Amino acid sequence: MVNKNPKVYKKMLESNHTLPYKVRVDGQLFEVIVYSMLGKIAGVIVADPNGLTVDLETAKKVIIEVQKYSFYFDYLKKRAQIVKERDSITAERIEGVQRILNEKGLFGEKMQPEIDQLNLALEVYKQQQRKLDIYQEDITLLNEKIESQQEILEEDWNHAEDLSLAYAIAAYGQSLYLEKTRETRKKMLKWTQLHGKMLAPEPRRTLSKLAFALSEAQAGHIFDQIISLIPMLENGLHLNRHQEIHARVKEYGKLYEAYCRVYEPPMDKILPLIRNKKG
Repeated sequence: MVNKNPKVYKKMLESNHTLPYKVRVDGQLFEVIVYSMLGKIAGVIVADPNGLTVDLETAKKVIIEVQKYSFYFDYLKKRAQIVKERDSITAERIEGVQRILNEKGLFGEKMQPEIDQLNLALEVYKQQQRKLDIYQEDITLLNEKIESQQEILEEDWNHAEDLSLAYAIAAYGQSLYLEKTRETRKKMLKWTQLHGKMLAPEPRRTLSKLAFALSEAQAGHIFDQIISLIPMLENGLHLNRHQEIHARVKEYGKLYEAYCRVYEPPMDKILPLIRNKKG
């Protein structure tokens, strides 16, 4: 039977919270209550404006809309969870010592082309990180707007899609450049260990700071975490991975934008969580 108080669907030891906005379906607003156990979602209930549960078919329509909105920022949430703003901190640290890479001839003629590529990649990393920080602030403001008005308006859907696209493109380009520099970073660190002591005091100190900033304990770890999320960005897209990075990012933007337009949530995984009953 439908039209029950949602509390009857809460199981022992579960916690619950109501989404800070309502979802409009067929001209009516609905609220979504999420039940969780040990930090994981255990179930959801959809209720009508009177606070009573609705039938399963209506609940599915509402949950699909919630999942679509959540999909726009899935990558951002996952990245924030594992990186915890250290990507921005790392960009600032690199900024302070990157000038050593501009000193031509320091690393020798053989290694210089790779150092130039590393320098370019770090510059891309910083520039893209600035964009990502701005987009993240915009996404926060959008969510605050939705929470204050307690509903996702049509303009919010459009804005969310635009921000999702911009964030994903910037993150994808940044990730590909970082992935390309893995071996060069290792070579640069090894060169520093072998030859750094032969440099004059000032460049030696600066190079040591750069080496520490890029070490596996510092930026190297953050870079690897960002690179590990490339499959999440590419999920569902049929990309030509043999292109140059610029062309690959351009193609990615087109495919991701098209994917956003036709995205359908994986209801086979979501349906078991919905506790609303058939009418």
